[in-house]
Amino acid sequence: MFATKILRNAQSIKNELPHREVVKMAYDLHKPRSTAIRNLNENHEEPILFMHGIFGSKKSYVQDSKLISSATHTPVYTIDLRNHGESAHAQPFDYATLAADVKEFCDSHKLDKVKLVGYSLGAKVSMLTALQYPELVKSAVIIDNAPIPQPQIQLFMKQYIKAMKTVLNEANISADDKDWKNKASAAMKRFLPNGVIRKNLLANLVNKPPKDFDSPVIDFGDGQIHFLNPIEQMEEMAVEDVTDWPTELTKDLVFEGPVKFIRGLKSPFITDEGYEAIQKHFPNNEFHDLNSSHDILDQRPTEYVKIINDFFNIHRYESAPDSTILGHKDHPQTQARRSHL
Repeated sequence: MFATKILRNAQSIKNELPHREVVKMAYDLHKPRSTAIRNLNENHEEPILFMHGIFGSKKSYVQDSKLISSATHTPVYTIDLRNHGESAHAQPFDYATLAADVKEFCDSHKLDKVKLVGYSLGAKVSMLTALQYPELVKSAVIIDNAPIPQPQIQLFMKQYIKAMKTVLNEANISADDKDWKNKASAAMKRFLPNGVIRKNLLANLVNKPPKDFDSPVIDFGDGQIHFLNPIEQMEEMAVEDVTDWPTELTKDLVFEGPVKFIRGLKSPFITDEGYEAIQKHFPNNEFHDLNSSHDILDQRPTEYVKIINDFFNIHRYESAPDSTILGHKDHPQTQARRSHL
């Protein structure tokens, strides 16, 4: 009995995610097919960083990123946030850590004045990056999220996790099963009847890992199919951290650069409270509403890409002021706005 307890403890320790303050994020770089700018390369001074939603990856919107790159004459980096795609599996998973990963990415690639595009989870990461590291950010497009805690969406996160754990723990689908993806979709359908959501989650399901990819908590050699996310370890993080927001950390921060918010009119993500928080932290904002649920990128693909292209092209040659601290006596613009916050 004592030996069994030791073995279980050892297995528990082995299955914990390692703690890493920053990780080097995997990425793809999409360059314009043609451009009027000579010698355009990955060190272009104002590249676009595209950040996916929860359980998405840099592969989620490849064609959209290529269209954006060519239409804006700008290189687009699509990145895998930690615990997603081909990036490292590590804790913690709070927004401050994810924003620090973005800063490390910009620093290591010598990127300055980037333009951020973030959807859902990536939208919050983009907002916090702009607030905490304004020297790195020129402008941003935020797709259907707001800088507030959102406990009302925890139910969605729990359903995603249940569906994915069912595939891993109950469906018993072998990696060499020719129909493995359809069987996985069928197993998830009980929790997620929406086929588009299942399709997006299943994009991270593999019967063999990407080349040179390894995980400290997933055994890709066990003959089973696996998600590229550490689902067991992310259960609490996805429910608690993803629906949260560092309110205390950001209470006095304002980003002065131009920010476009794309809102789904049928989505629960931007409430009245969220709208007020946006006005407080991002006063130089524009809103564009679409007749869509939260799944804007799937339901309105042409419209959202055009909105991004138009926004970045219009603001291409503007200079973005730095973020400010509310009430800072040396900043007259901040003083003038203080009474309105």
